Amino acid sequence: MPLSLYNLRGLRSGSTAPASSEPSKPSPVSPPSPITFHPTPSPPPQNQILILPPTSTTSLPHISPTDLKLLRKKQSKLRLTAPSTLSSTLSVSSPDIRNALNATLIFAQHEAGTAVLIHASGWALTCAHCFGEDEEEYKAGSKRRWMLFYTGDAVLVECRAWDAVRDLALLRIVAVESHVAGPIIGKKEISTPSFHAVDMYAGTMRYKMRILCIGQPGRDDLESKECKKTTYDLVEVSQGAFRGMVQGVDVQDNGEIGTLMHDAWTYWGHSGAPLVREADGKLVGLHSSWDDATGMRHGVPVVAIREFLLEHLPVAVGGMTKSTAVDVDAL
Repeated sequence: MPLSLYNLRGLRSGSTAPASSEPSKPSPVSPPSPITFHPTPSPPPQNQILILPPTSTTSLPHISPTDLKLLRKKQSKLRLTAPSTLSSTLSVSSPDIRNALNATLIFAQHEAGTAVLIHASGWALTCAHCFGEDEEEYKAGSKRRWMLFYTGDAVLVECRAWDAVRDLALLRIVAVESHVAGPIIGKKEISTPSFHAVDMYAGTMRYKMRILCIGQPGRDDLESKECKKTTYDLVEVSQGAFRGMVQGVDVQDNGEIGTLMHDAWTYWGHSGAPLVREADGKLVGLHSSWDDATGMRHGVPVVAIREFLLEHLPVAVGGMTKSTAVDVDAL
């Protein structure tokens, strides 16, 4: 029977799952770096990513002192848990899955949220509602947010396109916090960061296809009657399967609830988390919501992501050549 879209929105990314789907914690291994630095061409590109030296507890641009304190707290925890987070992908034994982990970003602020890089030059995707539940909230809010890799490395992103109907937002990394020197006039040795990125799946979405969800669970325990925190890690990797599409609905309309269905474990805060194929790490969608009546998880399918990029990426790129931008013709 087709699912109804009415009264399904509930909590955007939430709920618990059966114990069998809870993420496991294998033994630690050393994590790789999520950012690579290369010599900057001369002259530097117009949209050169800024490299900011680490400032400890002092100020960073586009973040309040309170949020900066939380960012540093999350950084410390991520650095401690990075080995076990990486280990959680080793049971799949695929470099592609580890690449997907390295391409995943989590929001540094309290409300949680997740994003994923789709190009090595710093373009990323998340859910539109992570930047505003509606157009009024989006316009009133900041378009720049600090995000963190699972290793604790911090980057500043800027929202370049926002689509409430598809529930998608296109982000661009504009700054990186790093000890590596950035482009400074008069210096010869300057560096440009590049990033891990996921490829989009172009094949047939087969029922029960195995997937992984990589995301940030919220810290507040919404199942508890008391005010307490969850014990989840900041980045969790969970296994599941593709469970089909919501019937009788335009796949481009994900505003009320995502049209893709899956059963990988999520909690509130997972919004924007990449859903990747277990076989090759390719992106099949972004987790966005859940059905509080059935417990089914929902997401934005890759077919909607492709159309979103075809509409918005050429405008957002602002003159980038095909060799340095996402090749939308191949999506």
